[in-house]
Amino acid sequence: MIECQGTIGGGNGVTWKIVIAGGNLSFSAAHFITLNGTYEPLHGHNYDLSAELVGDDLTVDSYVLDFGVVKGLLRGYIAEVNHRFLLPLHNSFLRVAQQGDEWEIRLPDGARFVLPTASVVPLTIDNATAERLAEYFAGKLRDDLRAHGVTNVRAITVGVAETAMQTALHTLQLPAAT
Repeated sequence: MIECQGTIGGGNGVTWKIVIAGGNLSFSAAHFITLNGTYEPLHGHNYDLSAELVGDDLTVDSYVLDFGVVKGLLRGYIAEVNHRFLLPLHNSFLRVAQQGDEWEIRLPDGARFVLPTASVVPLTIDNATAERLAEYFAGKLRDDLRAHGVTNVRAITVGVAETAMQTALHTLQLPAAT
């Protein structure tokens, strides 16, 4: 269990930020996105994942959160999606069904994809854009930190880069613990 065993510092508008980026926080995945009533061809990216956590207090050991904890969580998320197809389950443009050990995806133009279940990550998002992936991972990180008793983090920003030139960021503001 990760616990914030009391805090020091903080208050008076002072914040600290930790950034976890680079290194081995990359994954490769296939996807396509829907846009303007159509869809782009199936393709893949070598994505990079990053996270920034802002705290208004330091733990009694004088850190926002142990870097290793955050890296471990991010690496776990990466393991779930690496070398898989990212399937948005809440996309009204797609007709998606899991049948036995396969996922079937049907599109309005008659195109059809059938993929083995082991190759698919079903995601509770509406489109497999970098923005929605950043939102998805930020939510997972928030939930995991809460489950581990972390109370001093006030904001989480997760970045998903599709290329060195384009990164989507999603920020969650977290309420103070009561």
